[in-house]
Amino acid sequence: MNLYGALALALLWLPLAACDKKDAPASADLAKPSATAEATAAPPVMAAAPPVVDVDTLPVEEDFEADAEKELTVANLSAKLDELDKEISAL
Repeated sequence: MNLYGALALALLWLPLAACDKKDAPASADLAKPSATAEATAAPPVMAAAPPVVDVDTLPVEEDFEADAEKELTVANLSAKLDELDKEISAL
């Protein structure tokens, strides 16, 4: 066996030799819960109520059409489009 083979074998067996397996605790210790386990138990999570949305007051496309017709003209259409592109790309 050459030097590299011996080194590889030693590296493979080293973690197994270093592992110190401890005995399992007695069953009496498992039966009684610790005080810290009881103290750290999270309270039950309550489901949040869905938000109440009044559909009649939500803004829709028709609410903005009149304003858009006043603000947009053939002369400023390109400028307004560029402004919207910049606003969207900033998001």
